[in-house]
Amino acid sequence: MNKVRIIVYEDNIYFNKYLYNNKISYSNLEKDKYYIFDTTYDSYIKISRRYKCEVIKYYGVNGFVLLLKKNKFFIISFFFSMFLLVILTNTIFEVRINLESEYKDYIYSELQKVNLSKYKRVKSETEINEIKESILNKNNDLIQWIEITRKGCTYIIDVTLKVINEEEILEDEPCNIVASKDGVIRKIISNKGSKVKEINDYVKKGDVLISGLIYKGDDISNIVHASGRVYAETWYTVNISVPYDYVEYMETGNYFNRYYISLFDKEFTISGKYEYKDGFRESYLIFEKPYLFFKLYKEINKEYKYISHKLSEREAYEIALKRSEEKIVNTLSSDEYVISKKVLKKEVKSSKIVLEVFFKVYEEIGETSNIENLGEINGSGNQRSN
Repeated sequence: MNKVRIIVYEDNIYFNKYLYNNKISYSNLEKDKYYIFDTTYDSYIKISRRYKCEVIKYYGVNGFVLLLKKNKFFIISFFFSMFLLVILTNTIFEVRINLESEYKDYIYSELQKVNLSKYKRVKSETEINEIKESILNKNNDLIQWIEITRKGCTYIIDVTLKVINEEEILEDEPCNIVASKDGVIRKIISNKGSKVKEINDYVKKGDVLISGLIYKGDDISNIVHASGRVYAETWYTVNISVPYDYVEYMETGNYFNRYYISLFDKEFTISGKYEYKDGFRESYLIFEKPYLFFKLYKEINKEYKYISHKLSEREAYEIALKRSEEKIVNTLSSDEYVISKKVLKKEVKSSKIVLEVFFKVYEEIGETSNIENLGEINGSGNQRSN
Protein backbone atom coordinates (compact mmCIF):
# COMPACT_ATOMS: atom_id res chain seq x y z
CA MET A 1 0.00 0.00 0.00
CA ASN A 2 1.37 3.39 -1.03
CA LYS A 3 0.99 5.44 2.10
CA VAL A 4 1.40 9.23 1.94
CA ARG A 5 0.75 12.27 4.10
CA ILE A 6 -1.18 15.02 2.35
CA ILE A 7 -2.49 18.51 2.96
CA VAL A 8 -5.93 19.47 1.64
CA TYR A 9 -6.56 23.18 1.30
CA GLU A 10 -10.11 23.09 2.71
CA ASP A 11 -11.49 24.29 6.01
CA ASN A 12 -15.22 23.51 5.82
CA ILE A 13 -17.14 20.68 7.47
CA TYR A 14 -18.31 19.29 4.12
CA PHE A 15 -14.90 17.79 3.50
CA ASN A 16 -15.44 15.29 6.36
CA LYS A 17 -18.72 14.20 4.76
CA TYR A 18 -16.87 13.77 1.42
CA LEU A 19 -14.35 11.42 3.03
CA TYR A 20 -17.13 9.41 4.69
CA ASN A 21 -19.33 9.16 1.60
CA ASN A 22 -16.38 8.05 -0.59
CA LYS A 23 -15.16 5.56 2.01
CA ILE A 24 -11.68 7.16 2.15
CA SER A 25 -9.77 5.96 5.18
CA TYR A 26 -7.24 8.22 6.89
CA SER A 27 -5.24 8.54 10.12
CA ASN A 28 -3.18 11.02 12.14
CA LEU A 29 -5.51 13.87 11.26
CA GLU A 30 -4.34 17.40 12.06
CA LYS A 31 -6.78 20.25 11.67
CA ASP A 32 -5.65 23.82 11.98
CA LYS A 33 -6.54 25.92 9.00
CA TYR A 34 -6.38 22.99 6.57
CA TYR A 35 -6.74 19.23 6.76
CA ILE A 36 -3.48 17.24 7.10
CA PHE A 37 -3.60 13.44 7.39
CA ASP A 38 -2.17 10.09 6.24
CA THR A 39 -3.90 8.10 3.52
CA THR A 40 -3.11 5.94 0.50
CA TYR A 41 -1.67 7.33 -2.71
CA ASP A 42 -4.77 6.13 -4.63
CA SER A 43 -6.98 8.05 -2.20
CA TYR A 44 -4.78 11.12 -2.71
CA ILE A 45 -5.36 10.89 -6.49
CA LYS A 46 -9.09 10.57 -5.91
CA ILE A 47 -9.20 13.57 -3.55
CA SER A 48 -7.07 15.68 -5.92
CA ARG A 49 -9.74 15.39 -8.61
CA ARG A 50 -12.10 17.47 -6.47
CA TYR A 51 -9.96 19.38 -3.96
CA LYS A 52 -6.70 21.25 -4.14
CA CYS A 53 -4.14 19.17 -2.29
CA GLU A 54 -0.56 17.92 -2.39
CA VAL A 55 1.70 15.24 -0.92
CA ILE A 56 3.97 16.52 1.83
CA LYS A 57 5.53 13.18 2.77
CA TYR A 58 5.96 9.69 1.27
CA TYR A 59 6.17 6.51 3.37
CA GLY A 60 7.88 3.14 2.76
CA VAL A 61 9.50 1.60 -0.30
CA ASN A 62 6.59 2.30 -2.57
CA GLY A 63 6.61 5.90 -1.51
CA PHE A 64 10.27 6.03 -2.35
CA VAL A 65 9.55 4.56 -5.78
CA LEU A 66 6.87 7.16 -6.35
CA LEU A 67 9.36 9.85 -5.35
CA LEU A 68 11.81 8.45 -7.89
CA LYS A 69 9.16 8.45 -10.58
CA LYS A 70 8.24 12.01 -9.80
CA ASN A 71 11.88 13.11 -10.09
CA LYS A 72 13.01 10.60 -12.70
CA PHE A 73 14.19 13.17 -15.23
CA PHE A 74 16.31 14.93 -12.63
CA ILE A 75 17.75 11.63 -11.36
CA ILE A 76 18.51 10.35 -14.86
CA SER A 77 20.16 13.66 -15.72
CA PHE A 78 22.24 13.55 -12.54
CA PHE A 79 23.54 10.01 -13.08
CA PHE A 80 24.14 10.63 -16.76
CA SER A 81 26.13 13.76 -15.84
CA MET A 82 28.17 11.81 -13.29
CA PHE A 83 28.77 9.02 -15.81
CA LEU A 84 29.85 11.57 -18.41
CA LEU A 85 32.04 13.26 -15.81
CA VAL A 86 33.81 9.99 -14.99
CA ILE A 87 34.38 9.30 -18.70
CA LEU A 88 35.74 12.81 -19.29
CA THR A 89 38.03 12.79 -16.26
CA ASN A 90 39.51 9.45 -17.33
CA THR A 91 40.17 10.48 -20.91
CA ILE A 92 43.33 12.12 -22.25
CA PHE A 93 42.53 15.34 -24.13
CA GLU A 94 46.05 16.64 -24.71
CA VAL A 95 49.63 15.35 -24.83
CA ARG A 96 52.18 18.16 -24.62
CA ILE A 97 55.84 17.38 -25.35
CA ASN A 98 58.27 19.99 -24.06
CA LEU A 99 60.99 19.52 -26.65
CA GLU A 100 62.26 21.69 -29.48
CA SER A 101 63.87 19.07 -31.66
CA GLU A 102 63.40 17.15 -34.88
CA TYR A 103 62.75 14.10 -32.70
CA LYS A 104 59.53 15.54 -31.23
CA ASP A 105 57.25 13.77 -33.75
CA TYR A 106 59.17 10.52 -33.26
CA ILE A 107 58.65 10.64 -29.47
CA TYR A 108 54.95 11.38 -29.99
CA SER A 109 54.67 8.31 -32.27
CA GLU A 110 56.36 6.19 -29.57
CA LEU A 111 53.78 7.40 -27.04
CA GLN A 112 50.95 6.55 -29.45
CA LYS A 113 52.20 2.97 -29.66
CA VAL A 114 51.57 2.57 -25.91
CA ASN A 115 48.17 4.33 -26.12
CA LEU A 116 49.33 7.51 -24.45
CA SER A 117 47.63 9.91 -26.87
CA LYS A 118 44.50 12.04 -27.28
CA TYR A 119 41.15 10.42 -26.48
CA LYS A 120 42.75 7.37 -24.86
CA ARG A 121 42.26 6.21 -21.28
CA VAL A 122 44.36 7.91 -18.61
CA LYS A 123 47.11 5.73 -17.17
CA SER A 124 47.77 4.56 -13.64
CA GLU A 125 51.03 5.41 -11.90
CA THR A 126 52.29 1.86 -12.50
CA GLU A 127 51.49 2.09 -16.22
CA ILE A 128 53.28 5.46 -16.49
CA ASN A 129 56.42 3.99 -14.90
CA GLU A 130 56.29 1.03 -17.30
CA ILE A 131 55.88 3.39 -20.30
CA LYS A 132 58.88 5.51 -19.22
CA GLU A 133 61.04 2.42 -18.72
CA SER A 134 59.97 0.96 -22.09
CA ILE A 135 60.74 4.16 -24.02
CA LEU A 136 64.12 4.60 -22.30
CA ASN A 137 65.14 0.98 -22.96
CA LYS A 138 64.10 1.18 -26.60
CA ASN A 139 65.79 4.55 -27.21
CA ASN A 140 68.76 4.47 -24.84
CA ASP A 141 71.02 5.84 -27.57
CA LEU A 142 68.77 8.89 -28.06
CA ILE A 143 66.91 9.69 -24.82
CA GLN A 144 68.75 10.35 -21.58
CA TRP A 145 65.72 11.12 -19.38
CA ILE A 146 61.94 11.28 -19.73
CA GLU A 147 59.28 12.41 -17.25
CA ILE A 148 55.51 12.06 -17.73
CA THR A 149 53.31 14.31 -15.57
CA ARG A 150 49.52 14.37 -15.53
CA LYS A 151 47.72 17.67 -14.95
CA GLY A 152 43.99 17.21 -15.26
CA CYS A 153 43.27 15.60 -18.62
CA THR A 154 46.65 16.68 -20.02
CA TYR A 155 49.91 14.74 -20.01
CA ILE A 156 53.07 16.84 -20.05
CA ILE A 157 56.13 15.05 -21.40
CA ASP A 158 59.58 16.41 -20.49
CA VAL A 159 62.42 14.87 -22.47
CA THR A 160 66.19 15.28 -22.28
CA LEU A 161 68.06 14.00 -25.32
CA LYS A 162 71.56 12.65 -25.02
CA VAL A 163 74.26 15.15 -25.98
CA ILE A 164 75.87 13.73 -29.05
CA ASN A 165 79.32 14.99 -30.00
CA GLU A 166 79.23 15.34 -33.77
CA GLU A 167 83.01 14.85 -33.89
CA GLU A 168 82.53 11.34 -32.53
CA ILE A 169 79.84 10.54 -35.08
CA LEU A 170 81.67 11.89 -38.13
CA GLU A 171 84.42 9.28 -38.31
CA ASP A 172 86.11 10.93 -41.32
CA GLU A 173 86.40 14.37 -39.70
CA PRO A 174 89.95 15.05 -38.42
CA CYS A 175 90.22 15.60 -34.68
CA ASN A 176 92.42 15.20 -31.59
CA ILE A 177 91.76 13.61 -28.21
CA VAL A 178 92.34 16.31 -25.58
CA ALA A 179 92.15 16.48 -21.77
CA SER A 180 88.78 17.53 -20.38
CA LYS A 181 90.36 18.41 -17.00
CA ASP A 182 93.69 18.49 -15.17
CA GLY A 183 95.21 15.20 -14.04
CA VAL A 184 98.05 12.65 -14.10
CA ILE A 185 97.71 10.05 -16.84
CA ARG A 186 97.37 6.46 -15.58
CA LYS A 187 96.28 4.61 -18.74
CA ILE A 188 96.18 5.34 -22.50
CA ILE A 189 94.37 3.23 -25.11
CA SER A 190 95.09 4.64 -28.58
CA ASN A 191 92.98 3.19 -31.40
CA LYS A 192 93.83 5.75 -34.09
CA GLY A 193 96.23 8.68 -34.07
CA SER A 194 99.57 9.44 -32.42
CA LYS A 195 100.08 9.36 -28.63
CA VAL A 196 101.41 12.71 -27.46
CA LYS A 197 101.46 12.00 -23.71
CA GLU A 198 102.69 9.04 -21.67
CA ILE A 199 101.78 7.32 -18.39
CA ASN A 200 102.45 9.52 -15.31
CA ASP A 201 102.50 12.72 -17.39
CA TYR A 202 100.76 15.67 -15.75
CA VAL A 203 98.30 17.30 -18.18
CA LYS A 204 96.14 20.40 -18.04
CA LYS A 205 92.67 20.87 -19.44
CA GLY A 206 92.87 21.25 -23.25
CA ASP A 207 96.24 19.51 -23.70
CA VAL A 208 96.40 17.15 -26.70
CA LEU A 209 96.65 13.52 -25.56
CA ILE A 210 96.21 11.63 -28.85
CA SER A 211 96.89 13.65 -32.00
CA GLY A 212 95.08 13.25 -35.30
CA LEU A 213 98.23 14.40 -37.11
CA ILE A 214 100.36 11.48 -38.31
CA TYR A 215 104.01 12.42 -38.98
CA LYS A 216 106.59 10.79 -41.16
CA GLY A 217 109.82 12.31 -40.04
CA ASP A 218 109.14 16.02 -39.69
CA ASP A 219 106.33 16.08 -42.25
CA ILE A 220 102.61 15.32 -41.79
CA SER A 221 101.80 12.21 -43.78
CA ASN A 222 98.12 11.89 -42.79
CA ILE A 223 95.37 13.58 -40.81
CA VAL A 224 92.90 11.24 -39.10
CA HIS A 225 90.00 11.18 -36.68
CA ALA A 226 91.89 10.31 -33.49
CA SER A 227 90.19 7.77 -31.25
CA GLY A 228 91.04 6.13 -27.96
CA ARG A 229 90.53 6.37 -24.20
CA VAL A 230 92.69 8.14 -21.68
CA TYR A 231 92.33 7.59 -17.93
CA ALA A 232 93.91 9.84 -15.33
CA GLU A 233 94.12 10.53 -11.63
CA THR A 234 92.05 13.63 -10.94
CA TRP A 235 91.24 15.57 -7.76
CA TYR A 236 88.10 16.88 -6.08
CA THR A 237 87.25 18.66 -2.83
CA VAL A 238 83.81 18.18 -1.26
CA ASN A 239 82.36 20.29 1.58
CA ILE A 240 79.51 18.72 3.52
CA SER A 241 77.71 19.14 6.85
CA VAL A 242 75.49 16.79 8.86
CA PRO A 243 73.30 17.94 11.81
CA TYR A 244 73.22 15.88 15.00
CA ASP A 245 69.41 16.08 15.24
CA TYR A 246 67.27 15.86 12.12
CA VAL A 247 64.01 14.38 10.85
CA GLU A 248 63.93 12.19 7.77
CA TYR A 249 60.67 11.53 5.96
CA MET A 250 60.14 8.67 3.52
CA GLU A 251 57.24 7.62 1.33
CA THR A 252 55.58 4.42 2.51
CA GLY A 253 54.23 3.63 -0.96
CA ASN A 254 50.65 3.99 0.28
CA TYR A 255 48.44 6.52 -1.44
CA PHE A 256 44.81 7.16 -2.36
CA ASN A 257 42.94 9.50 -4.66
CA ARG A 258 40.14 11.84 -3.65
CA TYR A 259 37.82 13.49 -6.16
CA TYR A 260 35.96 16.59 -5.13
CA ILE A 261 33.89 19.43 -6.56
CA SER A 262 34.74 23.04 -5.75
CA LEU A 263 31.55 25.06 -5.50
CA PHE A 264 31.41 28.64 -4.17
CA ASP A 265 34.85 28.19 -2.56
CA LYS A 266 33.72 25.06 -0.74
CA GLU A 267 34.82 21.45 -1.33
CA PHE A 268 32.34 18.59 -1.73
CA THR A 269 33.92 15.13 -1.81
CA ILE A 270 32.66 12.75 -4.50
CA SER A 271 34.88 9.79 -3.64
CA GLY A 272 37.80 9.10 -1.32
CA LYS A 273 38.55 10.54 2.11
CA TYR A 274 41.43 11.68 4.27
CA GLU A 275 43.16 8.63 5.71
CA TYR A 276 46.74 9.64 6.49
CA LYS A 277 47.71 11.79 9.43
CA ASP A 278 51.25 12.17 8.06
CA GLY A 279 50.87 12.74 4.36
CA PHE A 280 51.32 15.04 1.43
CA ARG A 281 48.39 16.25 -0.68
CA GLU A 282 48.51 17.58 -4.20
CA SER A 283 45.45 18.68 -6.19
CA TYR A 284 44.94 18.83 -9.96
CA LEU A 285 42.13 20.54 -11.85
CA ILE A 286 40.69 17.91 -14.19
CA PHE A 287 37.43 19.44 -15.40
CA GLU A 288 36.28 23.01 -15.85
CA LYS A 289 33.90 24.73 -18.25
CA PRO A 290 33.07 28.46 -18.37
CA TYR A 291 29.33 27.74 -18.52
CA LEU A 292 29.37 25.54 -15.38
CA PHE A 293 29.44 26.87 -11.84
CA PHE A 294 31.69 24.14 -10.40
CA LYS A 295 35.16 22.66 -10.96
CA LEU A 296 36.25 19.06 -10.56
CA TYR A 297 39.56 18.28 -8.86
CA LYS A 298 41.61 15.15 -8.26
CA GLU A 299 43.67 15.08 -5.07
CA ILE A 300 46.56 12.64 -4.65
CA ASN A 301 47.34 11.79 -1.04
CA LYS A 302 50.67 10.10 -0.29
CA GLU A 303 51.58 8.72 3.11
CA TYR A 304 54.96 9.46 4.66
CA LYS A 305 56.67 8.10 7.72
CA TYR A 306 58.86 10.39 9.77
CA ILE A 307 62.03 9.15 11.43
CA SER A 308 63.83 11.25 14.05
CA HIS A 309 67.61 10.89 14.18
CA LYS A 310 69.87 11.84 17.09
CA LEU A 311 73.49 11.31 16.14
CA SER A 312 76.66 11.23 18.15
CA GLU A 313 79.68 13.14 16.88
CA ARG A 314 81.20 9.90 15.58
CA GLU A 315 77.99 8.85 13.78
CA ALA A 316 77.63 12.29 12.17
CA TYR A 317 81.28 12.10 11.05
CA GLU A 318 80.79 8.68 9.41
CA ILE A 319 77.59 9.80 7.64
CA ALA A 320 79.25 12.99 6.36
CA LEU A 321 82.19 10.97 5.05
CA LYS A 322 79.85 8.52 3.33
CA ARG A 323 77.70 11.24 1.76
CA SER A 324 80.76 13.13 0.48
CA GLU A 325 81.96 9.97 -1.29
CA GLU A 326 78.49 9.33 -2.72
CA LYS A 327 78.61 12.78 -4.34
CA ILE A 328 81.70 11.71 -6.26
CA VAL A 329 80.69 8.11 -7.00
CA ASN A 330 77.32 9.16 -8.44
CA THR A 331 79.14 11.05 -11.22
CA LEU A 332 81.37 8.12 -12.22
CA SER A 333 80.81 5.34 -14.73
CA SER A 334 81.37 1.62 -14.07
CA ASP A 335 85.06 1.71 -15.08
CA GLU A 336 85.87 4.75 -12.92
CA TYR A 337 86.43 4.75 -9.14
CA VAL A 338 87.65 6.63 -6.08
CA ILE A 339 91.36 5.95 -5.45
CA SER A 340 91.53 7.52 -1.99
CA LYS A 341 90.03 10.15 0.26
CA LYS A 342 91.40 12.38 3.01
CA VAL A 343 89.69 14.71 5.47
CA LEU A 344 91.33 18.11 5.10
CA LYS A 345 89.21 19.95 7.64
CA LYS A 346 86.86 18.91 10.43
CA GLU A 347 84.70 21.41 12.31
CA VAL A 348 82.66 20.25 15.29
CA LYS A 349 79.87 22.72 16.08
CA SER A 350 77.10 22.68 18.64
CA SER A 351 74.44 21.52 16.16
CA LYS A 352 76.39 19.87 13.34
CA ILE A 353 79.68 18.59 12.02
CA VAL A 354 81.33 20.10 8.92
CA LEU A 355 83.90 18.25 6.77
CA GLU A 356 86.12 19.20 3.87
CA VAL A 357 87.18 16.00 2.08
CA PHE A 358 89.82 15.63 -0.64
CA PHE A 359 89.40 12.81 -3.21
CA LYS A 360 91.75 11.20 -5.72
CA VAL A 361 89.70 9.71 -8.55
CA TYR A 362 90.50 7.40 -11.45
CA GLU A 363 88.41 8.55 -14.42
CA GLU A 364 88.41 9.01 -18.18
CA ILE A 365 89.45 12.52 -19.25
CA GLY A 366 89.80 12.20 -23.04
CA GLU A 367 87.37 14.06 -25.30
CA THR A 368 87.39 14.82 -29.04
CA SER A 369 88.33 18.27 -30.34
CA ASN A 370 88.56 19.69 -33.86
CA ILE A 371 92.03 20.24 -35.26
CA GLU A 372 92.50 24.00 -35.56
CA ASN A 373 94.03 25.73 -38.62
CA LEU A 374 93.39 22.65 -40.75
CA GLY A 375 93.74 24.71 -43.91
CA GLU A 376 97.25 25.84 -42.96
CA ILE A 377 98.24 22.29 -42.05
CA ASN A 378 97.09 21.03 -45.46
CA GLY A 379 99.05 23.86 -47.10
CA SER A 380 102.49 25.14 -46.31
CA GLY A 381 102.46 24.60 -42.55
CA ASN A 382 103.03 20.87 -42.78
CA GLN A 383 106.16 20.45 -40.68
CA ARG A 384 106.53 19.35 -37.08
CA SER A 385 107.40 22.27 -34.80
CA ASN A 386 110.47 21.77 -32.63
